[in-house]
Formats: sequence, structure tokens, C-alpha cells
Amino acid sequence: MSRLLLILIFTFLSSPVLSNSIQQLESELNQHDYNRAAQTGLAILRQQPENIQAQFLTAVAFQNNKQPDIAQRYYQQIIRSHPELPEPRNNLAMIYMDQEQYDLAIDQLIASLKTNPAYATAWQNLNLLYQGLASEAYRKALSKEKNPRSVMDKIQLSALSRLHDVRTLPAVMTAKQADTPITLAATTTELTKKADTPLQKPAKTDADDLIKPLQEWASAWSEKDFERYINAYSKNYKGRKGSHQAWVKYRRSRIVKPGAIQVKLSNFQIKSQSQSRAIIDFHQSFKSSAYADKVSKRIYLNNINGSWKITRESTIAVL
Repeated sequence: MSRLLLILIFTFLSSPVLSNSIQQLESELNQHDYNRAAQTGLAILRQQPENIQAQFLTAVAFQNNKQPDIAQRYYQQIIRSHPELPEPRNNLAMIYMDQEQYDLAIDQLIASLKTNPAYATAWQNLNLLYQGLASEAYRKALSKEKNPRSVMDKIQLSALSRLHDVRTLPAVMTAKQADTPITLAATTTELTKKADTPLQKPAKTDADDLIKPLQEWASAWSEKDFERYINAYSKNYKGRKGSHQAWVKYRRSRIVKPGAIQVKLSNFQIKSQSQSRAIIDFHQSFKSSAYADKVSKRIYLNNINGSWKITRESTIAVL
């Protein structure tokens, strides 16, 4: 029997099986059996790794099974291969929301609306997120409380659990669909102005003002000026340690030990910015007498009392 004939027979026999498996995966999701659904999804993808529907449903299963990192990878994979689909962007925004990466969540929701401006769920989620941020800014302006998530914790974004064929959806918004989000965005702007805590993207900080504190941070690190190095971070920064104090102690042991250090930064890319927050990617070259590396990093800055402070940092890739 020829190889081509065998392939055709296998395809013919496996198609109904895969179809039944997709139905099983959907059924398990509807029954909230997310652990089993994730395993079913992985089994399907082993046979058909390019099956977009299986990728999306598997991501939904992992997201609901409290494994957002795995779900995030699947959503990003779908976005790369099918950027016209709004559903993975909507659900990815929910993951960013839970991680307090509000700028990234907003970016994904806006991008999902660009793929299909009539998508009601994305509009609703974007409005909720804008309202929450504006209300939080207003609350901070009127109170001395230090609980930045008191409002944001109450926001519940809506997930999408299935892919819809975008070709069957309206190409443009009706006037009625467009009214609500525009009104809410205007309300957000008004609240933000009252709070005197700018959150709107049009009011951007100059790139030099964002890059300068990072260059000073690298300079302090290279010069082993520990107090200046620590001052580049927010008072709440704790890295992977249990507290800010534990992190400071750990970093002191790493930086003040004998031996020269050289840290150089390059290739700055401002991924997101407003007057109060910024996300910046860059290349970092580190060299000491015992170790050297070059990595791509991402740093999150917050404007705290007029100064840009590092509130989060992560290594994206080894170069």
C-alpha cells in the first residue's frame, strides 16, 4: 500500500475522532472540569498542533484551571498566527489584569477591537478597566489610604470561551454600539483630571525622562553605589524575596562584595507609557570578574512622588 494512500486513510479515520474530541473538550469546559479539559486539549494538539480551535479551548481550560502562564503562551501563539481573531486578545487581557499589568491589558483589548470593532465583550471589558483605573485614581486623590487594588480587585472582566468566525460578524459598529464606550471613556477622562493622576496615553512623558533613571540605575550598579542603586526601586519592591528588607539584604550581599562590575544598557524600547506608568524593554550587558551575560529585560516604572521608580523587572530572553 502506498504511503499517500495510508495518509489519506489516516486522515479520513482521524477526522471524526478529532471532531468528537473537540466536542468532548467543549463539554468538559461547560461542566467546569478544567483539569480534564486541559488534558483533552493537549491530547488533541499532539495530533493536530496547528488546530486553532483546540489551541484556544486548551488555553481557556488552563486559564480557568489557575495556570495562566500556560494559557498565556497559547493565546500569544494564536495571536501570532491569526492576528485577526479578537477572542485570544480579550482573554489574554484578563491574565494581564490579574497580574496588575493594566497597560498591557488595555493594549490587548484595544487591539481586539481593531480586529473587530463590533465585539461587545471587549468593549465592555475595556470600559470596566478604564472605569476602575479612573475610580482608583479619584479615590487616591481624596484619601490617604495605601491600598492600590481596593477598587481594581472588584472588577470582573468577561472571558470568551469559544472562537467565532470573524467573517460572519459585522464589519463596523452601529451608532448605538459606539455610543456607550465613547461616553464611558469621556467619563474616565473627567475622573482622571479631577484626581490629578493622569492615566491617559495622549499625555506621555518624554522618552529621555524614562530612560534616564534606568541609565542612572545601571551606573549606580556599576559603581557599586548601593544606596543609589536601591533608591532606583520602589519601597515596596521585593523581587522574589518575601519582603523589601529581605530583598535589600540579598542585593547588598551580591553588589558590595569585592570585584569590579560593569553594567551597560542599550536598545531601549518603550512598550507602554503614561504620566504615571511605563514599561520598557532593553538589552543589558553584565560583566564581573567571575561572570558575564547579555539578556533582554523588561522593567516596569511607576511615577512615585515625582520620581520614576522600578516596581517590577524580569528577564525576557538570554542574548
